[in-house]
Amino acid sequence: MQKALHIKGIPEVSRPLHNLVKKDTPWRWDTREQEAFKGLKEAITNTLVLCHANPTKPYFLETDTSSTALGSILSQCQEDGCLHPLGFLLESFKGAKQNYNTHNKELLAIIHSFEYWQIFLEGTLHPITMFTNHRNLEYWKESRTFNRCHTQWHLLLAGYNFQIVYCPGKQSGKPDALSC
Repeated sequence: MQKALHIKGIPEVSRPLHNLVKKDTPWRWDTREQEAFKGLKEAITNTLVLCHANPTKPYFLETDTSSTALGSILSQCQEDGCLHPLGFLLESFKGAKQNYNTHNKELLAIIHSFEYWQIFLEGTLHPITMFTNHRNLEYWKESRTFNRCHTQWHLLLAGYNFQIVYCPGKQSGKPDALSC
């Protein structure tokens, strides 16, 4: 389902349907599954049009997480002066990642976003503005002491020119809508 990569809310909307095909799970189509199907159908038919990337313009990356998923939007400012999406990244947390604390889930959203859009974000002409609603991440890049996992993540991000900007969740509803 390649198109699903660009549809907001897919991890949460489709979860009841994914649960139906898990090993040793009995098939039961109830109200929850029907609502998920309707929501999925609506999300597919109301897909937002994406813009093409322009490597001469600055990139903006907005990330957020919920307890079950991460979401991010890669955007650029277009001729109308507004940020327009180039793509969406939506991913459910699986395995041990479901047990990460909020700080690590927010960091993971940043890591996955940079890895996913590496072709656009590596070696950019302008610094990438990275918006997050998790205030502690503003200082993470400048921190000098890390645990093993954070050290690895710091090394993964070392090749990118970016700044992390705190943006309270109420001011930026887009990534919230993705990760919910």
